[in-house]
Order: sequence, then C-alpha cells, then structure tokens
Amino acid sequence: MGSKTRFGFVVEYVKDIEAAKRFYVGVLGLEIQRQHPSFIQFETFALASDEPLGGTGEDELYWLVDDAENTYARLSDQVDISMPLKQFPFGKVFGILDPDGRTRFLLELVKNRPSQAVGA
Repeated sequence: MGSKTRFGFVVEYVKDIEAAKRFYVGVLGLEIQRQHPSFIQFETFALASDEPLGGTGEDELYWLVDDAENTYARLSDQVDISMPLKQFPFGKVFGILDPDGRTRFLLELVKNRPSQAVGA
C-alpha cells in the first residue's frame, strides 16, 4: 500500500454516545482527542452514534492516506472495492475488502473536520 498508509483508528458504533463517553472516560480513563455530537475520538479508537459507513454497525477499521483519489485509482485494479470513493464532511473515504471479505476503510481527512480538538 505504500509508506503513506498508516493506521488511523477503529470506530465502534454505540446506541448512547454519552453513556459510552462516561464509561470510556470515567471508568477506563481514556482521554478524548476530538469530539462532535455524534463522534468521540480517543488516540486510535473512536465512538460514533450516526449511520455506519459499512452498514452493519460492526466496528470499522480506518487507515489514513494523504491522497484518497490517487490511492483509490492505484488500488482499484488490485483489490475489490466495497464502497466507492465518497466525500464526507470529515474527508474522502472508500472501502476495500480484505482477504476475509471484511471492509477496511481508507480515509483522507480534511483539514477542517467537523469534530473539534479537545485540550491541546
């Protein structure tokens, strides 16, 4: 995949994001890096309460890339594309199938994401 692909985070979809936030912050002691009403990001783990990109609600794995369009073009003839390249407020993302048929997402984050950095 090239040296510019790096692990981003796992997204876990939850029914009650505030209850999940209290658990992961209050019980496990995780520190929030970014948050939005439907998204909370820790270091390499995130919670979301919106619609899953994969459609199943199962945990989603994201790898970060610097240029989603070029990566998409480069990988299109090497792997099965499970979700075409799409633009979202948080960035450009597409899905590919791993050898076991699970979707793995490649994401180019936009500079001004809708979630806000916490602390600093």
